[in-house]
Order: sequence, then C-alpha cells, then structure tokens
Amino acid sequence: MDEIDLRSLTDALLEQLPIGIILTDPEGKMVFINQTAEQVRHVHRDKLLGRNVLDCHNAKSQPNVMRAIDNIRAQPQTRYKRMVDDARNERYYINTYAGLSDQAGTSIGMAVLTEDVTEKRKLEMERATSYQMMEETTHSLRQKYHELLLTSLETIAKLLEARDQYTCDHSRNVCDYALKMYEFRYGVGNEYYAIKTAATLHDIGKVGIPDAILHKSGRLTDEEYKQIMRHSMIGESILRPLDVGSSISHIVRHHHERYDGKGYPDGLKGEAIPQASRIIAIADAYDAMSSSRPYRKALPVNTCLTEIDANAGTQFDPEWAQVFLELAKTGSL
Repeated sequence: MDEIDLRSLTDALLEQLPIGIILTDPEGKMVFINQTAEQVRHVHRDKLLGRNVLDCHNAKSQPNVMRAIDNIRAQPQTRYKRMVDDARNERYYINTYAGLSDQAGTSIGMAVLTEDVTEKRKLEMERATSYQMMEETTHSLRQKYHELLLTSLETIAKLLEARDQYTCDHSRNVCDYALKMYEFRYGVGNEYYAIKTAATLHDIGKVGIPDAILHKSGRLTDEEYKQIMRHSMIGESILRPLDVGSSISHIVRHHHERYDGKGYPDGLKGEAIPQASRIIAIADAYDAMSSSRPYRKALPVNTCLTEIDANAGTQFDPEWAQVFLELAKTGSL
C-alpha cells in the first residue's frame, strides 16, 4: 500500500471512530476534528479548524484547560483526563489530553479525545441510588426513621450554615472535591452518597467549639487547639444516633487521621483509616489552604498543590493524593 492510500485509510479511521478526536499543532491550533467530536461538542469543524483549541471551551473553563495544555507542553509524553459536566446540553463526558511528540521527544502537537459517558453515568447513578435504598431498607430502624434522618441532617446543615458562613462554603467545597475524586476512580459507586453526606457534615462537631476559638485571628494556644481537635468526636456523637446502619458518623470521626498514624482522634494508620475519610482529608486540607481564614489570607493554588504532593504518604494517602493532583492539573476541580 503506498503512502497516499495509507494516509486515506488513516483519515477514514479517525473520522469513523466513536470517540471525538481533535488534533492540534504545538501552539494549540486545531488541524483535525472528526465527526464524533462535532456531535459531542456541538460545534462545526469548518468554523474551528485553524483556531486555538481553547475556542472549544467557554470563558469560565479556559483557565483550567490552559493548565492542562501547559503541563502537556512541558512534558509531551504525559496525558491527563478531565471530567466535563455539560449542563447546558445535559451531557457528561471525559476529555483525555495526550501530548504528541516525535522520536526525539519534541512536542509536535496534542490530541484531545472526547468520550460521551452520559448514559453510562446515568446507569451508575441509578445503580448507586438503588444500592443506597437497599442499604437503608435492610435495617428496620433505618427504614422506619429514614425520613426523620434526612430531615435531621438537613436541619444540622442549616444550623452550621447559619452559625459560620466560612464553614458553610468550606463544607460545600470539600463535598465537591471529594465526590470528584471518588467518581474519577470508581464512577458513581457504592460509597458516593455516604461521602456526599459525610463531607457536607464533616465539621458539624464545631458547633461544640466556642466561637472565640473558631474565629480567633491569632495563633491558638495548646489548650485551644486541643478543644478544636475534639470537633471530629463531637461530630460523630451528633451523627451516630441519626446514622443507624450507615458509616457516616464513622467517616466524620476519622477525617483528621493521618496516613502515617500521627493524626487524631485515634491515631489510625494507612488503610485502617476509612477510605472516605482519607478522601475527605485531602479535600479538607486543600480548601482550608486555598481559602482565606481569620488568621491568614488564602494561599496560591500552586502552593496548595505543592503541599498536597509533599505530604503524600505522610499526612495523606499517596494514591488518593495523586488522584487529586491529576484532577487539579487538568482543571477538573
């Protein structure tokens, strides 16, 4: 087969693949867009060819996409996944950004592969919902008081929000980060809803900590810090009666354990710490660092990510730390 026929065959293959394909030059200018990419992204290739790949994204997401592109330019051999929730078109898809390099390792462009996983995700959500319902109905008390449980948790969340606006925003962010981490690895799996509730309420125990300590602008004394450390156990004691047959209170109790065993309240180590608690610990630390607090301003994003990376294997589960860092690098958080 001569070169012209091989080129035609390659073009036909790329055109007919069920995965969206966009190819760019080293500067990000789009040189190829297949039919599936047009359909998934709701674009017309004739209007995009020759333009920068950022033009496929809205202004809000462009900085996140640019972060992924910059990482690929620096290391052409790498690839990243980015989860995209296209609410406007009610679709959910995964973008894979892969660097393209020549035999010398020099960047010659980038491939953006887009897979529409909307239907798969719907099935996973339905499966997770069914699992949650089945779990709730296996215990007679949980079945009987399920409505009371939900009402009580909602009341607690509102109480937390009314008391401290920072804690409210922090809890929402931690929940968002934790769910994205879990879904990145497992999809909408069996622990999805437990993580959602536990992450939202992970700091509920702070209702038992005096405002003077919570909002103190200066350094905490040793005694004040000991009181702060009690919030995970207070949270467990609040949630346990409402949590019959579930793991939510257990997750909340252990969200300040450290992977090296130097955390609190029980000094659990490694995988003895509940997986959901290990996930929430990373999300919690990142949002705490990247948000302004009474005693300091928010730290730059890159500084926060460096801290997560530096403490992987000591403070944080190293595998989940890498999941978080990949999501951050690709702008999926």
